[in-house]
Amino acid sequence: TEQENFMEQSYAEANAKVKTSISSILTKALCIIVILALFALSFMGVRYVMIVAVALAGFLVWYWPRFRKEWEYVFCDGQLDFDLIKGGEKRKHILRIELENADVVAPLGSEALDGYRHLPVKDFSSGRQEAHLYGIATRLPKQESKVLIRFEPNEKMLKMMKDKCPNIVK
Repeated sequence: TEQENFMEQSYAEANAKVKTSISSILTKALCIIVILALFALSFMGVRYVMIVAVALAGFLVWYWPRFRKEWEYVFCDGQLDFDLIKGGEKRKHILRIELENADVVAPLGSEALDGYRHLPVKDFSSGRQEAHLYGIATRLPKQESKVLIRFEPNEKMLKMMKDKCPNIVK
């Protein structure tokens, strides 16, 4: 129906898989080394260390997928949501903004953002060098100061944002 087509047209989502950081890799390696050291100590006859090693190994197996992070952006009827997904299953809503309250949305290197480069940055991007980053200069809900939000929208989302607020989206 016509209403379904309208809803479909006013909804877009995009994802950005977060690049694995050096600290994440080092944390994984340190956890494995500690567990292996505990197992080695338990085989040398140190009492009760095996229980701790097995418990830590179980915890690491349970926690391991959460090292994988992804940002999800959902644009629906003028609202833009930023959610963090850990391990492909745990979703945490981080921020919702009204696009019409933003000053500007533009590619990160564009002149349209020159006057906003001094603002604090909220980074909701993948951290990858090849990413097509955009910035939103806006005031966060319930805050007085402005921020610059970094994110990676897809073409469909950009088009919908431009259709909704053509004077804001560059």
